[in-house]
Amino acid sequence: MQDSPEKLARKDEELSLASGVLVASTFTRNSLSSAPALAAPVFVIPYGAPEPVEESRHVSKPSAARLRVLFAGSLTQRKGLSYLLEAVRLLQGQVELTLLGARPAERCEPLDRALREHRWIPSLPHHAVLQEMARHDVLVFPSLFEGFGLVILEAMAQGTPVITTAHTGGPDVISDGEDGFLVPIRDATAIAEKLALLDSDRERLAAISAAARVTAARFSWASYRRRLVDAVSEVLEGNGASPEVIPSEVIR
Repeated sequence: MQDSPEKLARKDEELSLASGVLVASTFTRNSLSSAPALAAPVFVIPYGAPEPVEESRHVSKPSAARLRVLFAGSLTQRKGLSYLLEAVRLLQGQVELTLLGARPAERCEPLDRALREHRWIPSLPHHAVLQEMARHDVLVFPSLFEGFGLVILEAMAQGTPVITTAHTGGPDVISDGEDGFLVPIRDATAIAEKLALLDSDRERLAAISAAARVTAARFSWASYRRRLVDAVSEVLEGNGASPEVIPSEVIR
């Protein structure tokens, strides 16, 4: 929302001129309802998942004494970071938290305190990020708003289930309670409850981990390209008459 009025007006003009709009999540698609003159069909095409790294192929995750929890992303409140930190505090040492991401330039004492208290990795190359995901039991991604959140499918591809919010691409790829969890935004208690559940029931964690890997395999980049071509072809053929999201069963 830091765009200038001129840039926002240009975005509205581009939407009004579009013959079709491609977005990565239902959350993004719903946000377009406020566009003043959008008449084109909107296609929801979730992004793709990477191949699992070697470390994740035969790892039995539910083995550590404490649940290994990972956050990956910029260390900002837009990502809902304070709610994860509060959830970890509520669990009073039950879980082991790793924060993977760059901290903002401005000083923030609560964040500085958290970085001293928990394991912090400022940056890693992409392959090493996937390796780090493979070494953890669960990724928590409590974003307040997100166009998609590639880390969701990246983690799931490593067999690492994700706890995220409906304000991401999570609802388009996660079946709540089966291969991950969806929680409300700004709800540390809900995050803590899901983490406690996975910590106390390692058999369920193993089942959800296996299901997450299966789900991610359905969202390959090759299938993303096919869906992208199909959507563009539909627009070019003049069949995109109704601005409706592609049903999830078609996406999958």
